[in-house]
Amino acid sequence: MIHRTRFRVPRPNTGRTWLTAALTAVLTAAALLATPLAAGAARRAPVNLGTAATFAVLAGSAVNNNNLTAVTGDLGVSPGGTVTGFPPGTVTGTIHAGDATAATAKSDMVAAYNDIAGRTPVTTVAAELGGTTQGPGIYTPTGGAFTITGTLTLDAQGEPDSVFIFKSATLTTATVSNITLINGAQAKNVFWQATDSAALGVNSTFRGTVMAANSARAFPGASVFGRLFTLNANVILDGTTTGPATHVALPNDPQTTTALTSSANPTARGQVVTFTATVSAVSGSLIPQGQVLFKEGTTTLGSSYLDSSGVATFSTSSLSVGTHPIQAVYLGGDVFASEALVHFAPSKSGILNQNVSASLWSSTATPAVASHQDAQAVALGVKFQANTNGTISGVRFYKGSQNTGTHVGSLWTSGGTLLASATFAGETASGWQQVNFASPVAVTANTTYVASVLSPTGYYSVTRPYFTLQYNNDPLLALADGAQGGNGVYVYGTTNAFPTSTFQSTNYWVDVVFTPTAT
Repeated sequence: MIHRTRFRVPRPNTGRTWLTAALTAVLTAAALLATPLAAGAARRAPVNLGTAATFAVLAGSAVNNNNLTAVTGDLGVSPGGTVTGFPPGTVTGTIHAGDATAATAKSDMVAAYNDIAGRTPVTTVAAELGGTTQGPGIYTPTGGAFTITGTLTLDAQGEPDSVFIFKSATLTTATVSNITLINGAQAKNVFWQATDSAALGVNSTFRGTVMAANSARAFPGASVFGRLFTLNANVILDGTTTGPATHVALPNDPQTTTALTSSANPTARGQVVTFTATVSAVSGSLIPQGQVLFKEGTTTLGSSYLDSSGVATFSTSSLSVGTHPIQAVYLGGDVFASEALVHFAPSKSGILNQNVSASLWSSTATPAVASHQDAQAVALGVKFQANTNGTISGVRFYKGSQNTGTHVGSLWTSGGTLLASATFAGETASGWQQVNFASPVAVTANTTYVASVLSPTGYYSVTRPYFTLQYNNDPLLALADGAQGGNGVYVYGTTNAFPTSTFQSTNYWVDVVFTPTAT
């Protein structure tokens, strides 16, 4: 304010060794958690799959395939070594049947399973997830069994790193059920832990990594964008006899990068600043499409959609004085490559620290007299204070059309010590002018300083009287005349000098560019 004054399966009976090991590891991991994770941390902390991350299918005892299936990613078994049904099933990746690679991946998978088992806090929700929308978090069902009939929507709420964890005894998804990801949610960040078994229904679309202590089964026509893991028993892949194969594929959306720039930095309070996000594919010539959020911390300031060149913009004039850590978040999006639909992965820009400076007067403020009829060279100034520590990066002044010549802006202590000066360049014929110092000058809260401008030909701007009252435009103030001597100060002469004289509380429209210290 400005003012003057003050995803059904019979339970197997094999593989008890790994179950025992896994449960022991769970207890060990829990014992190591001296303090539970805070809610926000539990929701955001990534789940580390280690070497298991390259496996689309990883089982404890066996992988059994029937008919037409396609696995995109590695396939492994450990400590068992049985893999059947390939062909007719296909694997785009490497099959590790009881070898050392599978053993290492299994160990890493067990560690991830235990990590998930120990995470808190857990929210209890209805067992039927179909027809619901869930945000990031850790969920468990009433009654112990999760089911999905229809569509489950997972909403990342604009944070692509959001983690979704569902912990239950069993997981069953119905025929033609579906999991939809929105607002930046990614299949790689969705985890389904079952202490018994998981079954993914006929022609269902499933997203995320299944970690079942016993068995996991994909029925004919299921499409799994994620992984099927079991600790102790087998993974069963029921393929189709005709038509599209049952498919298990690692999350592999094409990666993107997001870059962020601003139209000016720093900007003055009330000045429009435009943020520009450019989203590019890491490889290939397709241009990503979709929505970009412009965020400060967890707050979304605005959003925009990418244009045909992969650029989105957002403009605002409402940023407060200070430093604003701005980030552009691309939520991912779909693009057609001929007849194929490509979904690009989300990405986030680095942080852009947008500095918004304060001045005593806005750029719309004008003097009573733009060019006072005084042709003598003179340095004119204002006494001011900031109510918080910060820096002065430059000086401003209002220029009338007759105020010509080369102007010099300066910052002084109240005692006359020169702190910085700079020569104005590229001035307009009239209106507000600004020069920036080579380096910002630190100033201390509630301490008086003087800003001045040397006007070599006179004809300076005037409003009088003005400083009969203290002028406040938080976080700056101009002292009232008489508070510490007069305000509205000047000194005649052609050289840059410290102004001390006053006349009738005059405002000579000299100003500063102030940025508070970030807190």
